[in-house]
Amino acid sequence: MTSPAEIVASAIEGRIREEYNPEEKYISASSLAHGCMQLVARELLGFPKPELEPRVQRMLEVGRDGHRRIEGYLKGISLAREVFFKDEEYKIKGYCDDLIYIPPSLSEEHSGFYAVEIKTAGSASFERIADERAPREDHARQCMIYIWGLRRYYRGDIPIKGGIILYENRDTLEHVLFDVAYDEAEMNELLRQVSRMWDALARGQLPDDHLPKEHWYHNYCPYLDICPVGQEAVRWQKEHRKELPDEVLAQIIGKRIVRKRRREGAGRKRERTLEELAEELGWE
Repeated sequence: MTSPAEIVASAIEGRIREEYNPEEKYISASSLAHGCMQLVARELLGFPKPELEPRVQRMLEVGRDGHRRIEGYLKGISLAREVFFKDEEYKIKGYCDDLIYIPPSLSEEHSGFYAVEIKTAGSASFERIADERAPREDHARQCMIYIWGLRRYYRGDIPIKGGIILYENRDTLEHVLFDVAYDEAEMNELLRQVSRMWDALARGQLPDDHLPKEHWYHNYCPYLDICPVGQEAVRWQKEHRKELPDEVLAQIIGKRIVRKRRREGAGRKRERTLEELAEELGWE
């Protein structure tokens, strides 16, 4: 009978072989989270992406460093980091940033296991998310994919109750967190699209499923230069761009000014009056 140690040794050898000689292609959870099957298909087919600008590369490095630091904040409730899952039926795999356990001592009602997704953002993006009091759509979907994947891969041995997204402002190190509930109907629809995509690829075609033309991600897709659907969507968005009413624009500008002043004043002490200074120094 094979021992646990022998199983692990075999798994290590398999991982090394897979790294140098990948036999099968899997969908990454982060790519699937965008919700565009044409994007996922092009990645699987190995379509080249534009090289990242140095500024973007530096931002990614800062994000990775932030992940490691934030994971340290979760010590005491963290069960594991970079938790792997792989699903053979749909060929999806990924690494969940953190798996935490909220003990009954912290909350009887919410005690249990949660998948945690960590995101860092610049001030503008962070403030928009904080103002809307909701995570970005693709981030919520990514967290939900992790909940689904961990439940399936570990066969219910780790009963994931839900997800949490932790955002950090790269500029101020502020945090905002959101709960993510598992939506079975939404996940089932996403999996149906994945199945249709694999069927299309087997026929040598790209899938029909893609983002709606009004979706913001078309402008940021790495395959925009070769994607007719995305190009048409960008043209449509330019033609149907709506101007913000003056009242709304004024509110946005006002909020930004207030937030900026708060940040600038957070670490600055208030100037003291002569009376306060005299009292502090013991002058009469």
